[in-house]
Amino acid sequence: MRKQKAYILNQKIDHEFNASGKAMRDVFEVFTQNGVKVMPGVKKSAPKYAKILDIPILLWYVLFVLKTGDYCIFSFPENSIKIKLLEKFAKKRGIKTVCFINDINSIRGGNFENPEIQKWIQSDMKLIGSTSIILAPNKNSEAFLREQGIMSQIITVGTWDYIIEDEYPMGNDLHEPGEQWQIAFAGNLNKAPFIRHLDEIQDDTVFFKLWGKSDEFIANSRNYEHMGTVAPDELPHYIARCHIGLVWDGESVHACEGGLGEYLKYNNSHKCGLYLASGLPVFVWKQSGLADFVLENKCGFVIESLDDISDILNNLSEDDYRQLLTRVACVSENVKRGYYLKCALDKMFHS
Repeated sequence: MRKQKAYILNQKIDHEFNASGKAMRDVFEVFTQNGVKVMPGVKKSAPKYAKILDIPILLWYVLFVLKTGDYCIFSFPENSIKIKLLEKFAKKRGIKTVCFINDINSIRGGNFENPEIQKWIQSDMKLIGSTSIILAPNKNSEAFLREQGIMSQIITVGTWDYIIEDEYPMGNDLHEPGEQWQIAFAGNLNKAPFIRHLDEIQDDTVFFKLWGKSDEFIANSRNYEHMGTVAPDELPHYIARCHIGLVWDGESVHACEGGLGEYLKYNNSHKCGLYLASGLPVFVWKQSGLADFVLENKCGFVIESLDDISDILNNLSEDDYRQLLTRVACVSENVKRGYYLKCALDKMFHS
């Protein structure tokens, strides 16, 4: 019996000094480790007119390389012309098309009542729903896609992996009785307006350490400090010196509000994988798409507000914290090896 082939459309991945490029580099590494080949493509640095060559390359693979039962994968968002060509030609030839959802930009900002946003969402749903199989971030995103009328097979990934190549231990600091709890938050701080309100949290037993780019100067406060920017592959070794990681978004410390907060319901924040790879338990919003993963794997806590953090940590015994770290260590090894995406791929290949 001929072994099925699988190709993924080449994506022009950024190598900037942030985690945005690392997320998709890790995705492509897991794909290629599991037998998926990357289609050739025009470099990101190429002139705009040259990038049109991606279209005939795609058609060549769909018409002459891939056969019935093979897989053609793309990461969303992707050029709509390419997706429509796949829908037209791949399905006619019995090729299974697969959409890996990285981001759905139409729902990133909320404001779903706006007619223009509704049209944008419908357009995205038509493109995503044209595929045979969808690799969705989590159960919330799966439910959202079903609500939009999508009938494709959906496989949930659960969390972002965060591949770390080196083997030396992170050296997590155990919390000592009476010591301040060190809370890590990493990401694009320009998109995390809530950090300006961290001093509204009154309890001095918690202290926030912030990593990431900020266009505005962040003055250190009594309960937070800006630690600067660190390359994504090096960041886990700094994060590991904290006690727990935070996944939060929006304007307020009291609730995940606004479009960015709303998007956490459906999106898997890459920083969750970072914290877990660093050996840290996590705090995630109770309504976020990651809440199910955290509860099922017992690797952290779900909260409604950042005000909940103090009560949880101040009632956490040292023994309970050590047991939590033990559970996190198992999840950490999985995240560092690309386990969760690999499991989704195994389900895809056996569907």
